[in-house]
Amino acid sequence: MSIEHAAQRRIIIKLIHNPSLGFNELWGREGESNSFAYHVNKLEEQGLIERVDGRYRLSKEGRKLSAFLEGEDGAPADFPTMAVLLVVQRGDLFLCQRRLKEPFYGYWSFVSGKINFGQNLFACATRDLREETGLIADDWTFKGIEMVKTFEGDDLLFHHYLFVVKTSSASGELVRSTQKAEHEWLTLDEFHAREGFPGHWCSQHIAQSDHPVIVEGERYMKDGKFIGAKTISVRKY
Repeated sequence: MSIEHAAQRRIIIKLIHNPSLGFNELWGREGESNSFAYHVNKLEEQGLIERVDGRYRLSKEGRKLSAFLEGEDGAPADFPTMAVLLVVQRGDLFLCQRRLKEPFYGYWSFVSGKINFGQNLFACATRDLREETGLIADDWTFKGIEMVKTFEGDDLLFHHYLFVVKTSSASGELVRSTQKAEHEWLTLDEFHAREGFPGHWCSQHIAQSDHPVIVEGERYMKDGKFIGAKTISVRKY
């Protein structure tokens, strides 16, 4: 949920810094009281603030929203995308995926999925593997993190934190093609020969390391296609 009107954002910001305020304290005699009362009522209707014993405070939903607002003006905050990246190995073969949806349509990678609110990392991995590929695995090992920014020109398009987990015990029958992706078992050499995400940080630095690895990198696009990548740092722990 976003707050479009500046007056409503100011109300939320005041209540972020004050556990409760009366109407006049909240208003501060800035502008007309009728107009201010309208915005207070709108926030109450949206369930973002509540009135208790004649004083206003953030509701549960308002407190949740406060974590996604910036500084003094209450503008929406931008956060990296948190995702899980699945390294599924079977002998010398790795489960690889060609995306059939934007962003990054057509590029090969390992299977990935967003980390859902309220779910832990390994539960997300099990769910995404089953939903995307039909395979089942619940024995995962944490391998590391890819911290990746994707630029097109001077614009930062994406900022991903990819939590890498690995399993060698996936079972079931692979679903080779869906509306969203194609799947194949490939050696790493075969995988690197496909049109993939530049950098190959997971397969080259993280997937087969004996210790957790954190990689920071940048990727560059032009007209929606990758044109290069740069490794910022590789750290083993």
